Amino acid sequence: MAIFRVFFFLFFFLASGLASTAYAQHIEQLFDEESTLDLSDSLYFLFETDYQLTISDVSRRRNDFLMHPHDNPNFGFRNNGMWLLTSVANVSNEEDWVFTINFSQLDSVDFYLVKNGKVIKQSHQGKAQKEQRFRVPTFRIELSDSDAVDLYIRIESRSSSLIAPLRIQAEPIHSSYFQADSMLWGFFYGGLLILAIYNLALFFGVREKSLIAYVGYIGAVLLWQFVWGGHIQLVFSQGIPSWLVGHSELIFVIIGISSGVFTMTFLETNRHSPTAHPIIKLLLICQGLTGLICFVDLLPSIWKNNLVYGVGLVAILSYIYAGFEAFFNNFKPARYFIFAWGMLATGAIVGMLSLIGVLPSNDFTTYCFQVGVFLEAGLFSFALMEKSRSQLESEVEQATNDLRNNVELIEEQNARLDIARKDAIKASNVKSQFLANMSHEIRTPLNAILGFSKELNNASLPTDQQEQVRIVNTAADNLLTIVNDVLDFSKIEAGKLTINNQPFSPNKLLEEMVTIMAKSSHSKHLEFVFDLHPLPEKLIGDVFRIKQVLNNLLSNALKFTSSGTITFSVRGRALPHGIHEVNMTIEDTGIGISRQDRKKLFNAFSQVDDALNRNYQGTGLGLVISRELVRLMNGDLTLKSALGQGSTFIVSLRMTQLSQKYALSSNEDWLGKKVVIFDPVPATRRASANMLSILGAQVISVESLDYLATLTGQYDFFMAAVPVSKMSLRDAYLSRFVQFPAQKRILWYSGPEPFAQYPSLSQHFHSQVRMPMTLTKLDSLVHCKVTPAKNAMIEKIESLPKVKVLAVDDMEMNLKLLHTWLDHSPIELITTINGQDAVNQCQTQEFDLILMDVQMPGMDGVQATREIRKSPLNMGTPIVAVTAHAFKEEQDRLLASGMDDYLPKPIEVDLLITLIKSWCHSIEPGEIVFPSIDWQLALKRANQNQDTAKEMLDSFIAQLPETIDTLSALWNAKDYNALKAEVHKLHGACCYTGLPRMQHLANETESALKLGQHAMVDEHLPALLEEAKKVIRESINHNGTF
Repeated sequence: MAIFRVFFFLFFFLASGLASTAYAQHIEQLFDEESTLDLSDSLYFLFETDYQLTISDVSRRRNDFLMHPHDNPNFGFRNNGMWLLTSVANVSNEEDWVFTINFSQLDSVDFYLVKNGKVIKQSHQGKAQKEQRFRVPTFRIELSDSDAVDLYIRIESRSSSLIAPLRIQAEPIHSSYFQADSMLWGFFYGGLLILAIYNLALFFGVREKSLIAYVGYIGAVLLWQFVWGGHIQLVFSQGIPSWLVGHSELIFVIIGISSGVFTMTFLETNRHSPTAHPIIKLLLICQGLTGLICFVDLLPSIWKNNLVYGVGLVAILSYIYAGFEAFFNNFKPARYFIFAWGMLATGAIVGMLSLIGVLPSNDFTTYCFQVGVFLEAGLFSFALMEKSRSQLESEVEQATNDLRNNVELIEEQNARLDIARKDAIKASNVKSQFLANMSHEIRTPLNAILGFSKELNNASLPTDQQEQVRIVNTAADNLLTIVNDVLDFSKIEAGKLTINNQPFSPNKLLEEMVTIMAKSSHSKHLEFVFDLHPLPEKLIGDVFRIKQVLNNLLSNALKFTSSGTITFSVRGRALPHGIHEVNMTIEDTGIGISRQDRKKLFNAFSQVDDALNRNYQGTGLGLVISRELVRLMNGDLTLKSALGQGSTFIVSLRMTQLSQKYALSSNEDWLGKKVVIFDPVPATRRASANMLSILGAQVISVESLDYLATLTGQYDFFMAAVPVSKMSLRDAYLSRFVQFPAQKRILWYSGPEPFAQYPSLSQHFHSQVRMPMTLTKLDSLVHCKVTPAKNAMIEKIESLPKVKVLAVDDMEMNLKLLHTWLDHSPIELITTINGQDAVNQCQTQEFDLILMDVQMPGMDGVQATREIRKSPLNMGTPIVAVTAHAFKEEQDRLLASGMDDYLPKPIEVDLLITLIKSWCHSIEPGEIVFPSIDWQLALKRANQNQDTAKEMLDSFIAQLPETIDTLSALWNAKDYNALKAEVHKLHGACCYTGLPRMQHLANETESALKLGQHAMVDEHLPALLEEAKKVIRESINHNGTF
């Protein structure tokens, strides 16, 4: 009993001492505005008991406050609130100061600033109140003098410990601190979001379950930090809902469950951690039940928090245990997992011990868990990469073992594949040889059929026989088209079809296609619309292949259209680096193609259905070849179609622009001319008006006779159209046309010729022209070009040079065709039917040109060429291979065998004339005196276009110095093959410019190189180099003008 009294006395004495210290409270002096003052160790506290105290109550009970015995501001879990008291006096130069409680989980934080017993400022913050504007409670005050003030703070929280790490800072320091804090949290959230997005993208690629579990875990961490870090306060400006305030512990449950799911999927605990697997599953269930208990508020707040923290801590330990078990079971990625969870567990333990008051609450213990979470998330990402690498290594190892176990089988399969490959190559070679032979055998008789049937066109035959000749011509052309299609498709399959790019005139090509297709279209009572827009005068491309594509597409449009219109629209646009894009659109109003049928439309040997194949005929190769040709020319071929409404094919080609001048542009012949266009068909009327407007004419478009009657005044041109689709109104139209006042009336027609039906119309109209309108037709209207009386082909044949030509062919009808063409020309034609006789002829006669058939019985063309090259009289005579073989390899073989050029069968007379003129000259060799620069020849080769001729000549001359150096170096190095290639390039370039002497010398030098006559090269090459230098000098003297 005495001992009890002693202890009671000591307790009373200590209590009195503590009470006495409350009366003499310490006042903190604010003298350093550059630093942060921690007030946690100078706090006085007062616990509320049964009821909530007010500021008036605690002011009266100021002496009841007790001094906090240590510097840990953790007051533990309490059901009631508590009051804190501290006093400060400002002795610095700064007046604005900020109090902060660096803990965001307090439900309510009430600040009261008291001076001389009077409340001068107050603020009510915390999760459950509305005035908080920062993530932690922040109280701004103004201390204008050095008088002491008291700060009373009431804190209350049912969801966490009462932790109040109070500090005070000057306003500038607080602003800097806030910016740094925001930046660090931005780094935290941004880093985790990047990891989440990256792994989510990986998941969609590899479908690895652990990746999506990891993304879910990061999402839970972000949610937890958003709530626990106080950033949720910035979202709810009117205060966080009370239910969320009372259930913040649920975020720990979400983290625990998501981390458990990630642990199971990443470690594959059923395989690598069989002991820990059921424990983790049980703890996941426990965490789920804990979350349910917290959700329905079955326990007090303190018990809920302790339960969540306890179960969470056990779960973390079980995850770490699972990691160790997996590591010991040779799952190497588990080492990152263990280290990550170890860091998180350390941070979590420190944080929880701080929350329950075991460890002090400071910046380290407050943010230790966040740092651990961030590092753990990063390490988990490394772990996932390690797992992916391990899985890849495992798969590679498994694949290696499988390959090792099946080496014999693979070798056997390789042997079989090699045999099959050789058989396929052999079959392909057989097919190619078969096609080449078939090409020769079909084209050879076709040569005679086409040649003689076209000659009959010039004969005076009765009408019925002319029709029969036309049928023969059409049938032969169709057969040749089929043969060409099959051969082109074979070349495409073998990858041997090549593009031959050369300068060409796009407008000339388009007008050729329009002229042919328009007449065919009109014969089917279809309107043909040609909508032309400005294009350069010269482009570089494969004119033959472009014509082939357009012919296929336009022919298909004609074939599958029974009524309406065919529209051919061409537009162009300049692209960077000298490229010009040409877009050609072929649109029809035919049968159209359904969506499902478009897929098989570009398949070989197929049409939309068999009924179409029977009705319209055809091989079904045209579109396949067209698409591949367009691809080879770096273009696009697209299709738009609707069943029953028609189809639209769009060809887009990108070609090098050679000329800067445009064919369809403002023209002085049409500038300011008043033109009236009458056309009842809107599409052709718009296209015609557009063309004339671009040329500079003032156009009035008329659709009806009534509007035409309203026009008064005098006009330069009256373009009156009588379309085939309006034949019933032709007479009414014509009777009104003849009355319209204009200097020139032009009658445009698309049906039968009006002048043929009504000869008297020629008195009222300047001329009649077949639609559609083209530049050439318009030019002829202005310049009144007179049609030559002679046949153009006869004139070309008569203009051939007077030379001696030997023709060798084993088929007499082909030789007969050559006689038909050339007997009335200056050429002396000698023919023979076999190679041996040709060799004998060359031993006794000198020829200017030899046309050599390749495939002949006995001595073929190649053998005959070799023998002729040995003869003194014809060792340098140009020998041209005449063959029906279509493959480029065959052409290259013939040129390599000593032949100089190539002429395909069936022979076209235009091509034959061009070839003879290119190899032969009308003057005797001893009398030839070529000028160095022939401007008229340059103009002729540029189609009388001065700008193009000058541009090509200047470009060629600019490259001559480099060419001279290259030729000299190659000759000195005795590199004959390279020298031959370089001279061949020079010779080819001369063919497009007005340099006849250089072309002649290059031809002589190239021929000597091909024959291996190096002594002759030694004579010709210096002359060629000197001529090149002379051309450069003359160009400088003329200052680029000719």
